[in-house]
Amino acid sequence: MDKILKSEIDSTLELYDEMTCEEEEETVGNSFFDRLYFGTRILVVAENFGDEILIAGNMILNLAAARAEIFIAYSNEKISTAENIFVLKILGVNADKIIFLNKKNLRVDLKNILLELRANIIFCPDYDSESKLSSIFEEVMGEILKENPDYRPEIYKKLANATALNAPPDFYAPNLLSVKLPKISTTDNYNFDLINRANYNWAGRVRFPVPEKCRKTLLKNNPLAAAIFAYNSKLKKFSALRILNSDEVFFERRTDNQIFTAKISASSGVAESVADFKIFGECWRPRVDDTEKILKIEWAEGVQVRQIKIYGNIFDEAAAKLKIRLDLENHIDKAGISLDNIQVMEKILPNHGCPLILDVEKIFVRRAEIEIIESGKDFGISEVEFFANAEPLKKISPFIKLVVGKNFFYRYDVPYEIEKIPIGLYKFHVDENVRLTATSNDENILTEIFSGDGELILNLGNTKEIVLTAEVLSNPNIYDRAIIRRVGDLAQIQLKVLQWLDKINLRTKG
Repeated sequence: MDKILKSEIDSTLELYDEMTCEEEEETVGNSFFDRLYFGTRILVVAENFGDEILIAGNMILNLAAARAEIFIAYSNEKISTAENIFVLKILGVNADKIIFLNKKNLRVDLKNILLELRANIIFCPDYDSESKLSSIFEEVMGEILKENPDYRPEIYKKLANATALNAPPDFYAPNLLSVKLPKISTTDNYNFDLINRANYNWAGRVRFPVPEKCRKTLLKNNPLAAAIFAYNSKLKKFSALRILNSDEVFFERRTDNQIFTAKISASSGVAESVADFKIFGECWRPRVDDTEKILKIEWAEGVQVRQIKIYGNIFDEAAAKLKIRLDLENHIDKAGISLDNIQVMEKILPNHGCPLILDVEKIFVRRAEIEIIESGKDFGISEVEFFANAEPLKKISPFIKLVVGKNFFYRYDVPYEIEKIPIGLYKFHVDENVRLTATSNDENILTEIFSGDGELILNLGNTKEIVLTAEVLSNPNIYDRAIIRRVGDLAQIQLKVLQWLDKINLRTKG
C-alpha cells in the first residue's frame, strides 16, 4: 500500500514540477547564473560527511554548474564511501576532488592543502558548528597571509548550525523563504548570540541566490534534497525542511588586509594578536599598569588606505575610546600645496566586538598608532584591518537580487486580495543605483530609479502577472528578473494539497 501511494504521489508531484519549471524558465533570470568559472578553484572545508551540504550545498551546485573546479576537504579522517561519492556526484563534485586531512596533525595538514591548492574561493564553518576547525582554519590562514603576500583568496564562513541544520523547518510556505535570523531560545542549540557581534552583522551578511531546481515549493526533483536523502548521517531526511531556502547566507572575511605586511609592536601585551586573522580569539590587551597603552603599526613604505576597521573583544559589554594617529607619506594637493602629514582622531570603539569603521580619502600610511583613552574591564582589540579599497576585487562577480519583504524571490505567488507588495533589493558589491521596471502583458506599468535602500511599494492593480527587471544603471549586464503571479483560492488550495502530498512522500523515503 505504501509503495502504491508513493507511486501515485510521485506521479502527481512530477506533473506539477514540470509545469512550474517550464513557466519559470521563460521569465526568471539573474546575471549571477550567467558567469562561467573555468579555471577557478573552490575549496569547501568540512568536518564530516554531510557538513559540506550544511556549509555550502547551494554554492557547490551553483559553482559546479558554472564549471568551477571544486574540492571538498574533510577534517575528520575517514575512508571515502560509495555513499559519499554518490552524494558529491549529485552536487557536481568528482570523487578525485575529495580530500581527507590527518586529524592528528590537522593544523599542518590543513596548511599544506591550502598552500597546495591555493583555492580562489573558500567556504568553511564558523564558530557555531565546529569551533575547533574554525579556529584552526583562521590560525593557519593568518600564517599563510603573512607568508604569502601574493595569495589573497575569497573566504566565506557559515554559521552552519544556526542557519542550516538547526534553522526553522520553514520549507513548506506559499513562497520559498530566506534564511531566518537565528535567535537564542528560538533556534535550536543556539546558546550564545553571535549575531551583531564582531563581523557577524546580520544586515551585512552575504546572501547568494539558489539554483533553479532548488527554488521550488516541493522537494520533488530538488538535487540538494536528493543529496540530503542519500546521506545516512546526521542529515536526517527532515533536515531538508530546515536547509532549503531562497538564499544561502555567509559572513565574508576579507584577506586583503595590509597589516599582514606590517611590523606590529605595543607598549605592553601581545601586539601580534591584532593581525592573526582571528576575530573570535585572543586580543591585544595592554597591562593595567601600562601608562601608554599604545599599539604601533609600521610599514617599510607607505601603503594605500581607503578603509580602516578595528574590532574589539567580542565579550566586552562596554564601549572604549581610542585615539588614532596616522603618519602619512608626503603628499601634495592639486594646487601644489603640501598637506599635513599627520591625522589624529578620537573615536568610539563599539562594544561586543563590533567594528569601528573609518572610511577615508585615498591616503598613503607609513605608520599608525592606536592609543587607549578609556576602556572597560573586558577591553581588548582582536583585529585591525587596513584596506586599500573599500570593496575588494572578487572572483564572484557583483550581482543584485530582488526581494519581497526580506525574502529573495524568483517567482512569487500573490493572492488576489493583496493589492500591494513591498519590493526591495539586495546588492553584492554594487554601490550604484538600479533601474527597476515592471511590465504586464508587455505593457510598462512602472519605471523607477532605485538605490536599494528601503522598499518600493508595487501596486498590483488588476494584473495577473508582472515581470520585474532590475538593472545596474552603468552596467545592464548586472541584472535580476523575477515574476509576480496572482493566484486565486483554487491555486492556493492546490499548492497546500501538493505540499501535503510532498510531506507524505518525505515520510515514506528510505
